[in-house]
Amino acid sequence: MEPRNNTETRMYKQLAAEALTSSGFAQFGEVLENRGETRRRDFSLQFACANNPRLWVNRIDACSPDGVLVGEMERHPNSAQTFVPMRAGRCLVVVAMSDERGNLDGASVRAFITDGAQGVTYRPNVWHYSFTSIDGPNEVVVIMGHSGQQTDTVLRTVSEPVRVSWPGSKDDD
Repeated sequence: MEPRNNTETRMYKQLAAEALTSSGFAQFGEVLENRGETRRRDFSLQFACANNPRLWVNRIDACSPDGVLVGEMERHPNSAQTFVPMRAGRCLVVVAMSDERGNLDGASVRAFITDGAQGVTYRPNVWHYSFTSIDGPNEVVVIMGHSGQQTDTVLRTVSEPVRVSWPGSKDDD
């Protein structure tokens, strides 16, 4: 899913991104960082899955300084998905939970900004927008299991698009 920096005139919800922290992100997954507490930090979410594990590198362009309009999100029912940026620079992470029927819950959408030295692992079934670079082009390592079935990735249009801003973006009030 490619970032969409679309500036359509239709109505959308405003959302200010917050700093990415382990406690703030816990219901969606894990923040990958050492925090300087130890030489090695292990993570509880499993990278391995019952499916065929895959690792690849995506090149991502910087998003618009105007903010990001989120109109579509995806989830992966069969696997966690991990993103590890290869260059220093802030990234935007937009996530949401499912409602009781398994559909995207627009009321639960949250946005986070990495500090330039963090990655994330999304839990299986967590809705998310494209991992988006803010400070310039980047490359990101992606780790995910694939079953080869159409259900590996589920895409949904957001019923009410969300305009995400962050400190320093032109949409920042």
